[in-house]
Amino acid sequence: MRENRDVGIVVEHDLVDRALLETVRRFGYDAVYYDFELPVQRDPLPAVLVVRRPERLSRVQALAASGRARVIAVESEGTSFLSARNLSVVPAADDAAKHLKAALEYWLGAPRNRGAIAMSPRERAVLATYVLGATVNETAEQHFVATSTVRTHYRRVAGRYNEAGRPAGNKAQLLLQMVADGWIRLPDGFAEARRQGAGAA
Repeated sequence: MRENRDVGIVVEHDLVDRALLETVRRFGYDAVYYDFELPVQRDPLPAVLVVRRPERLSRVQALAASGRARVIAVESEGTSFLSARNLSVVPAADDAAKHLKAALEYWLGAPRNRGAIAMSPRERAVLATYVLGATVNETAEQHFVATSTVRTHYRRVAGRYNEAGRPAGNKAQLLLQMVADGWIRLPDGFAEARRQGAGAA
C-alpha cells in the first residue's frame, strides 16, 4: 500500500488556490484540492492540509485532532494564526515559500524523487538507522528486530537499486541513493562540514 504523503489545499475558490497547489508540487509533493463545500470528501484524508482562513481552521483542526492529518496555516496580510499542536504557521513574509517548504519537510519528510526506488516505511526506518552509522546489531536493537531482518531489508533494497542501474553495493552507496531519492534528509551543515574536512586532509 502506498504511503499517504498527499498535501490537501483547502480551497477558497480564488487564484491563490492554484498558486499554492503548484508551489507544493514544485517542492516535490503530491498536492490535491480539498473542498469543505463538497458533500463527499476524498478518503483517505491528505496527510497535511493547508489552510488560509481562520474560519476554516477549527474544522481543519478537528480532523487533525483525530490524528488523521497535520495542518499548515498560511498567513496573509491581515490574517494571523496562533501556533497549536499539529499546526505549523507560515508567516506572511517575503520568504513564505521557504517556510512552507520547511513545514512540509517537517510533517512529511524530504520530498520524494519521482524516480525513487520504492521502500516500505519499515524498510526506510531500519535502513536509515543502519546507513547513517549504526551497526547491524545496534540497528536491530533500536528497531526491535532480528539482525537477519536488518540484513534482509538491506539486501532487498540494495537489489532494487542495483536492478535500476544505481549501484548500492555498500552502506555508503545506499546512503547516497536514499538521500538522492529523498528518503533521508541529511542534517543542515553536513555537506559543508564534509567539504571543510576534505580540505583539511
